[in-house]
Amino acid sequence: MTKLPNKYLPDFTTKKVDMLTAAKMFKAAIDKICEASGMQPSYETNMATAEDYGYGDDKTIVVNFEAGPYDWGVSYSLGSNPKSYNPGKNIQDWYLECYYGFDVMFVSTLDNAPSFKSIKIADAPEKDMRPKMDIVIQEGVAA
Repeated sequence: MTKLPNKYLPDFTTKKVDMLTAAKMFKAAIDKICEASGMQPSYETNMATAEDYGYGDDKTIVVNFEAGPYDWGVSYSLGSNPKSYNPGKNIQDWYLECYYGFDVMFVSTLDNAPSFKSIKIADAPEKDMRPKMDIVIQEGVAA
């Protein structure tokens, strides 16, 4: 496994961050890492609910970076960057896991976790690709 470079990664170890904000902070960091690697985030990164990806529900947020280091999602969610995210000393009311090696899934530990909704913010960069997405709390859905 390889890991993400520490530069740009948010600090989820010293202050609590709600899950939606954390996912957006992480997506912004992944975009910067992607750009610093000479790639275009419009092609290589995205964020949506796990329900939209077909491997989860609307209470889970997925951030992906398909062209990142091999299995970066596995290593990050297991603590390869402990100054950014440390599963052994997690102070958040969410945790990370992955479905594929190129994504992380933000999963709530709350019994009354909110539901989220993916919203399209830009067209797909190419035919047969997903549109660029953002996440909002889904209003009117019972937790």
